[in-house]
Amino acid sequence: IEAISYIQNSPKKEVGVEIHIGKNSTLKNVFENLGYKIVKLDRVYFAGLTKKDIARGRHRFLSPDDSIFRL
Repeated sequence: IEAISYIQNSPKKEVGVEIHIGKNSTLKNVFENLGYKIVKLDRVYFAGLTKKDIARGRHRFLSPDDSIFRL
């Protein structure tokens, strides 16, 4: 775990966790071993991409600038 903090303007039962290596199951195991129950996980940033400005249930196509495989 790189960083952990409360999410601004959210109930104190919600925390933000920054990890660079790992999976959701790893994060669940850490918190459950500390006695916390994970109700929901939400990945908000991955591989330089974010869900910002995309409504729930919607998607967007990747632009050429999003691709890590530039020729």
